[in-house]
Amino acid sequence: MTDTTIPALERLLVAMLVGFLVGLDRERAEARKDHALFAGVRTFPVIALAGAIPMLLEDRVGPALLVATFLAIAAVAVVSYVRTSAHGRIGATTEMAALATFLLGALAGAGQLVVAGAAGVALAVLLVGKPRLEAFSNALTTEEIRAALELAVITVIVLPLLPDRGYGPWQALNPREIWIVVVLVSALSFVGFVAVRVLGAGRGMAITGAVGGLVSSTAITISMAERSHAGAARPAAASAAVLASTIMCVRMAVLAGAVDAGILPRLLPILAVMAAAGGAAAWLMGRGQAGRTAVADGSLTNPFSLKAALTFAAVYTLVLLGVRAAQEHLGAGGLYLASALSAIVSVDAPTVALAHLGGGTTGWSAPAAAIGVVAITNTLVKFGIAIAYGAGSFRSRVATALGVMSVLGGLAGLAVLGRF
Repeated sequence: MTDTTIPALERLLVAMLVGFLVGLDRERAEARKDHALFAGVRTFPVIALAGAIPMLLEDRVGPALLVATFLAIAAVAVVSYVRTSAHGRIGATTEMAALATFLLGALAGAGQLVVAGAAGVALAVLLVGKPRLEAFSNALTTEEIRAALELAVITVIVLPLLPDRGYGPWQALNPREIWIVVVLVSALSFVGFVAVRVLGAGRGMAITGAVGGLVSSTAITISMAERSHAGAARPAAASAAVLASTIMCVRMAVLAGAVDAGILPRLLPILAVMAAAGGAAAWLMGRGQAGRTAVADGSLTNPFSLKAALTFAAVYTLVLLGVRAAQEHLGAGGLYLASALSAIVSVDAPTVALAHLGGGTTGWSAPAAAIGVVAITNTLVKFGIAIAYGAGSFRSRVATALGVMSVLGGLAGLAVLGRF
């Protein structure tokens, strides 16, 4: 073997695996139809090899072989589509998948093994997920599609246009950084909302609580408190409410880490203790409740709109200035007070604002503890919601769990500050 043999074999192997993965789905899908199979579990690996081999020979024959092979496969795909469409079948998924597999094989042949492999897996997932994707797209409303487009607009069009420099007091207001936060928070909330829609309302309260916590743990708590008035559902509703607050802690860690990962060694002990306590409590409450009905579809509305994004940008700007002013003029005590007050409105804005402070000369302990104050304050707000709106055992279960989470979070925060 020469030094180039093994790398060449690796490229061919990746190309074949990508083709096999795609072909496996196409074989299964086309077998259920009443027309001849264009390409299946054997043909797709051959198509991928047909893309990889010309790339291995490019130094000797140039790009002509790749182009000619692609045109030949494209011609076969066109003929297949014309023949099947003549019998009333409208759809070119298999033919387009064949062309994509050829190009992925060419990528593998060019040495882009990771890219080809990842794209091949993504293509297979897309093909396998057809029923769920169709059901999801049919369930979308016009308003939700508009919201997705608006999210794309603020990310792809607005963000690149904003200046990347500080303005205002302490040069704390950087338009691009503020908008990045808006995009990050909006996208995270929107992903949670989409996950709820994809999973559906019939998957159980625990799933709704876990995924809904990405959107709004407060909304989930209110919804579950209302449902607790149906006595049989109280344990499941309590589990979902506590699980939503647990996911809130995870969400806060993700947001803070996305802004500055340097805060995580100090922040994670606080949020991890709270999340562990909440997760354990939710599991204990939810045992034997797997079949309970989930929260109604209307309890979580689409969290994104341009108005909501602009509102969050304004709130975040005010919180950012308030936190910075408290740090400059009132010291650590003022920082904690500002964090607690802002947490009543939102956990996202103060979390990101505090993570933006940076370690500075005093280190990350104070900002991490302040984010802990945000988590504890918001958890106590939901503690009050459970008591005020919940019924029966829901009230006691959720209040106890959230109370324990708050106490443990406070103790962890004191430990981070070195108070004991």
